[in-house]
Amino acid sequence: MVRFLLRLSAQALLLFFFSFTLLFLLVRGLGDPAQMLLGQRSDQASLEAIRASLHLDQPLWRQYLYAWQDWFPYREGQWRWPTLGISYQFGQPVAHLFWERLPATLLLGGLAFGVAVLIGVGGGLWQAYRPSAWIHALSLLVLSLPSYVLGLLLIILLALKLRWFPFAGYVYAYDPLSEKVLWQGKYLVLPVLVLALRPAAYFFQLTAAQARQILASDYVRAARARGKPSWAILTQDVLRVLLPSLATALSQWLAGLFTGAFFVEELFDWPGLGKLLFLALSTSDFPLILGLAQLSALLFVGLHTIGDLLAWWSDPRLHT
Repeated sequence: MVRFLLRLSAQALLLFFFSFTLLFLLVRGLGDPAQMLLGQRSDQASLEAIRASLHLDQPLWRQYLYAWQDWFPYREGQWRWPTLGISYQFGQPVAHLFWERLPATLLLGGLAFGVAVLIGVGGGLWQAYRPSAWIHALSLLVLSLPSYVLGLLLIILLALKLRWFPFAGYVYAYDPLSEKVLWQGKYLVLPVLVLALRPAAYFFQLTAAQARQILASDYVRAARARGKPSWAILTQDVLRVLLPSLATALSQWLAGLFTGAFFVEELFDWPGLGKLLFLALSTSDFPLILGLAQLSALLFVGLHTIGDLLAWWSDPRLHT
C-alpha cells in the first residue's frame, strides 16, 4: 500500500513538472506579451516598462524560475496565498479567478460523469441481458462523433427545433412569492448531455461486451438454475466481476471528462474555467493563460491520481 502510494505520488509530481514546463514554453512561444498588450502603436518606453514588470527582460531560465516562484506561499519574508500573477483583463490574482470559476466546472463535469456511468453501465447490463441491434449501432455512432459535433446536433434539435431547453448561459430567477433566488437547472441539461454521451457510449460498449461473456459462464447458469432472479444476477454476480475493469475505464475517463468540459463551456457559454481560458486567449492575457493552464494541469493530475486509486481499490490483484 505504502509503496503504491509513493509510486503514484512520484508519478503525479513528475507529470505536473513536465506539464508545467511544457505550458510555460508554449505560452512564451505565443509572442511578445507586452507588444500584444499595448498594440502596434505603443512606444518603446511603455514596452520596456511592461517587459520589466513581467520579467520578460530576463533570460528564459530566470523567467522560468519566476513562474515557479509564484507557486510558493512563502515570499518576501511572509506567508501568503500564491497569486500566480495578476490578470490584465480583471486586475485580480489568477488563483482567485480560478477558485471563483472552479465550482461551475466541477458541477458540470461531476454531473456529466454521473450521467455517463448511470447510462453506460446500466444500459450495458441491460444490453447484455436483452440485446438490441439499433441501440448498439446508436452507441457506436455517438462514440465516433466528436463532442462539439454532438453539441451542435443537440442544440439544433433540442434547443432550436423543439425548444425544450436553452442552449447557453447560467441563469438565476427571482421568485417574488418566496423572495428567493432560484437556480435554473434547465441550463445544465444540454452541456451535461454533450459531455456525458461519448463516455456513456464507451462504458455501454465495455459493459455489454464483458457482461455478455459473464452471463454465459457456468456459475451464472448455476445461479439461474437455483432460481436466482435476473436482476440479482446482473447487479450482484455480473457487476461484481465487472468492477475492476470498469474502475480502470472510469479512471481513464475521469480526468479527461473534466478537462474536456472546457470546450463544452465555450460552446454553451458556461461560466467555468474553460470559458475563462478562452477569454484570456482572445485578450492575450498571458498571466491568466499561463496560470489557468498550470492550475488546470494540476487539476488533471489530481483527478488522474484519484482514478488510479479507484482502480487499485477495486482490483485485489493490484494489492500484492
